[in-house]
Amino acid sequence: MLGGCGVQKESNTPFEGKLVYSVSSIENNPNDSDSINYQVVYAKDSLLRIESFTPIGKQVYIKHIPKERAYILMDLFHQKVAIQTITDTVDRSAKYLFKPKMGSKTFAGKKAKNISVTFNEQDTTIVMNYIEDISPRYSEAIEGIPGLPVKYSVYSKGLWITYELISFEERKISKDKFGIPSDHKIITFDEFMEIMKN
Repeated sequence: MLGGCGVQKESNTPFEGKLVYSVSSIENNPNDSDSINYQVVYAKDSLLRIESFTPIGKQVYIKHIPKERAYILMDLFHQKVAIQTITDTVDRSAKYLFKPKMGSKTFAGKKAKNISVTFNEQDTTIVMNYIEDISPRYSEAIEGIPGLPVKYSVYSKGLWITYELISFEERKISKDKFGIPSDHKIITFDEFMEIMKN
């Protein structure tokens, strides 16, 4: 839900390149030598690849945006799998309230506008930043933000986690980066849950 006057309509300008975000929370302060503190995003028009580094290893999320088809690539007990994800159809339009905020900041050499975002469920307002001329579809974090978020926070498992853009590269990315590697076995989410139970 866009609130207040002056919040612009969502940008639909495509982007091709690589984005790197630092990831921090109260329990996890950024450390340059630890990959868990970073998220790498590759985008090519309607294709998305997000690499996250977790305590159990690297996790890769690939998505064909218009088709709403997505997979999580991971190593699971010495087997490489591509887990089909269930498309999220939950309407989150009432989750956030956006209001324009004067000013801007620079992240990784890119000017980003300020925006005030209220998390209705947590009754909390945070100032975030976004690049207005790049589509927000390359981030699935803050639904309804009018451009690509470059500094934002999400509330997960009782913690506020902050993402901040630290590298921006507009360049050609091979389509192969967005495919399922041939050594990965495609499994459903239900099959994944069965494996985890055993």
